[in-house]
Amino acid sequence: MEATTFSPEMLAQAQAMALAMLASQKAVSAAPRTSGYAHGAAGLMSAPGMSREVINAMILPHLGLLKLLPSRPSTEDFAFYGILTGQTAATGTFNGTNSQGVCGDPPTAGLLKLCTQMYRFGRQSMMTPVLELDRIGRTNNRSEFTDYRLIGGPYQADMPGSPSVPGEGGIADALNFEVAKVSYELANDWVRNFAPFLYTGNRTNNTGGGIIQEYNGLDGLINTGYRDSDVPVGGTGTLCPRADSIVRSFGSANVETTPAAKNGIVAAITGIDRLLRFRAVEMGLAPATWALAMRWSAFYQLTEVWPCAYSTYRCQTNTGLSDSQPAVNDALKLQDMRNEMRGDWDARTGQFLWIDGIKRQVVIDDTIPETALANGGFNSSYYWVPLTVIGGFQATYMEYFNYDSPQGAMAAAKLMAPGDSFFTTDNGRFLWHKRPPTAYCVQSQVKTEPRLILRTPQLAARLTNVGYTPFQHEDDWSTASNVYYFLNGGRTTQNVPSFFSPNTSVG
Repeated sequence: MEATTFSPEMLAQAQAMALAMLASQKAVSAAPRTSGYAHGAAGLMSAPGMSREVINAMILPHLGLLKLLPSRPSTEDFAFYGILTGQTAATGTFNGTNSQGVCGDPPTAGLLKLCTQMYRFGRQSMMTPVLELDRIGRTNNRSEFTDYRLIGGPYQADMPGSPSVPGEGGIADALNFEVAKVSYELANDWVRNFAPFLYTGNRTNNTGGGIIQEYNGLDGLINTGYRDSDVPVGGTGTLCPRADSIVRSFGSANVETTPAAKNGIVAAITGIDRLLRFRAVEMGLAPATWALAMRWSAFYQLTEVWPCAYSTYRCQTNTGLSDSQPAVNDALKLQDMRNEMRGDWDARTGQFLWIDGIKRQVVIDDTIPETALANGGFNSSYYWVPLTVIGGFQATYMEYFNYDSPQGAMAAAKLMAPGDSFFTTDNGRFLWHKRPPTAYCVQSQVKTEPRLILRTPQLAARLTNVGYTPFQHEDDWSTASNVYYFLNGGRTTQNVPSFFSPNTSVG
């Protein structure tokens, strides 16, 4: 490959553009934060004599589905995908009323129909606080240590979708080094703020600015009312009901309270699952795989009733089994079935439901929306997410704008931006910017542009408003005002020690 050469004129022009860009960039605030440091005066970890091991009690969401979905690079702003939805009827009649003679014209075959779908990127961005460089690396005195070890805690592998954070030691050293601490805090809030978009993201919410933009999540993609993306001027896209997902409501009926609801939930889940498998086979997309995503309590409470209801729901009445319909289930076998379906509950692996004799994979996900009902009840949705279809073709996945593409952001930054003020992580998924410093005050920010792709919406489903009543709701990770079980406490700094200089008249 020949080396790229630049003329003096091109280099001069690039230098001028770089200087103009630098002049126009927003510099770091001249007022760095005065608290929240890890070490030194009032540092969070500066208490003298504290034990080396620090026990974690912070909860972040378990991102079961996001961890399962692959993520691919892309540079296409308007990604179009086609769904073959059918064929028009042949011209002519076949119902015994065709009046053409044997020498007449036969019917003419119909035309194939296509429904195109278009996906847009969202935008997610966050920045660190402003740090004063000469404030970093300080300790109070020899009583302060920088070898703390966090016992437990959500590390990088447990936070899919968040940026790999730069800094000495990464987030594992958040208790010991300032850069690692701010990076760890950024990764935590990245997950808490942006992970729910996988379900609730809605591009119609992108009405102001552009720093944060939602992509369309599963609540919008697993839906009915699909239309073709090719819209005529002044019109609307053609309806594509063949591409619609299956969406049913359970009406907030509680799966644990009455035989009707216990039996009804088995019938509803079995019916939806059976119809999805029918579509996969008839559309030539089998074998297909799905993940059935639901919340922690929703799955646990469902498995409390599933073994018995699964074994009897076709013969049980609303008032229970009668003398002429005696129960023939072995209680120990039902318990074994329940325990088997729960898998490794603590590791969140191996969960499934027996549906029509098939083990349907269940994914526990804490970011699925949930609504509180009366008397300690809650409701949420179950999501059938198609993972692969025939030949292992990926049906659902994430995409991100690739900042490392040959003619992309980093290629331009190397030519036009000063120094190393931009860099990427995670194979071009995240673009970091070292903002122009103000004296000794520094700050970094990071962005990414993701989107969720659902290639087979006709093989996806949602069962909404399923009610359940846990003994007590699990502790929640969300800081939103409408969350009932979020707990934290503690402080962000230590008290400044009362140290005096040798001569109090000097200060």
